Amino acid sequence: MTASNWSVSGLCVTARPENLEAVEALLNGLPGTEVHASDPVSGRLVVVQERASIEDHRQGLRQVQSLQGVLTAELVLHYRDPDDHPAPSTPGGAS
Repeated sequence: MTASNWSVSGLCVTARPENLEAVEALLNGLPGTEVHASDPVSGRLVVVQERASIEDHRQGLRQVQSLQGVLTAELVLHYRDPDDHPAPSTPGGAS
């Protein structure tokens, strides 16, 4: 992924505490996906996924939600490199 299309999203994933290690392994096995923190008491995981487009992020979230052992997965943050966006036009047509 080049700097011109760098995009990340943060997910909060919940699993049963007894399934946490297995879910963490599944998540870390997905391309562009990494578990950054987990709480063995609550079964919550902080997951970051790096993707090229908004649609890729949506598909990644759906994939996480469908993993065996995942109870919930929610998007909590999305960031796309500002260099990936064209500059907004100013009134009167000047850029």
